[in-house]
Amino acid sequence: MINPIWLDTFITLVETGNFTRTAEQRFMTQPGVSQHLKKLEEACQCELVIRLGKGIQLTEQGQRVYHYAKEQQEKEQDFIASLKFDAPFEGKCVVACSGAIAQRIYPALLALQKQHSALNIHVEVAPRRTILSGIANNTLELGIVTNQPESEDIHSEYLGEEALGLILPRSLPDALAAQVPGLSENAQGFISGSGSGSGSGSGSVAKVASVSGKAKSKTDDGRIIEAVIKHLGLINHPDAMHYLQRYFNDCGEAELANVNPNKLTHTGYINQLSQILLPVSEGLGYTVLPTSTLDFVSFADKLTVYKAKNEVTEPLYSVQTPHSALPARYQVVKQAITQVLG
Repeated sequence: MINPIWLDTFITLVETGNFTRTAEQRFMTQPGVSQHLKKLEEACQCELVIRLGKGIQLTEQGQRVYHYAKEQQEKEQDFIASLKFDAPFEGKCVVACSGAIAQRIYPALLALQKQHSALNIHVEVAPRRTILSGIANNTLELGIVTNQPESEDIHSEYLGEEALGLILPRSLPDALAAQVPGLSENAQGFISGSGSGSGSGSGSVAKVASVSGKAKSKTDDGRIIEAVIKHLGLINHPDAMHYLQRYFNDCGEAELANVNPNKLTHTGYINQLSQILLPVSEGLGYTVLPTSTLDFVSFADKLTVYKAKNEVTEPLYSVQTPHSALPARYQVVKQAITQVLG
């Protein structure tokens, strides 16, 4: 094994290009620098530098030794950094979550990293099953998932709730009116815009209404929304079936509770969260997503959220391995996440 002290001296010599400055920076004498170089050349069994007066020129072997020495130096620095478990404001943190959650927490994590520049925060967007598998296999340290996992290999903590919404185009296609009983010839008035919600993630909440603006009974609302989703078509995405089933079960609409999501017509599919609502805004279909996604699209005014009898939410949990404590920096990150989701 090559003496790391000789390599450190050699790095300084190459980067200063001068024996005198190398001696000053290494707190050595010039003969001491020459001695380290000689021993390194003997260990490598080749000439590493050509002396040019007070300066030097690297041989081809010298260039290779320099790159090798730099790699060793960087590996050592990374290794030492990896041992700093209790440094609360420095080191790498990887958080895995869904795309909708990432949209909500990433601004807060960026603000935290800006405040503590030694923090290196990575957000990985992944489906629930991948996150739980990563935690169980110790390839992930911290994740956020919906619904509490039932596994002894995973420790979970409640964070808050994620509101789900049945998201429709604000202006329904005219052609739909002829297919859905209860709608007039012009379907533009099907969704009333007077029920706009407020607050983060609320979106534009609307009730089903007649064209004339007179509110229908809740039974009529349920029948009409059932007919609309059957005729309008689903914009499918990786979590759509899960969200639909939960929404239909929990929304309190008897008509929707009897709908089988697997038998619904699909009018499109996309797996990029930022694009799922685009076809909905163009009247090409509907979907179910966390209502927080409406806060991150520029065309939210073209969308509306059906106001069901019951609010539908999913619980959010942080997940980690139960057998070891997370480094202190993860606790800081978890606090920032809890403030957003709690």
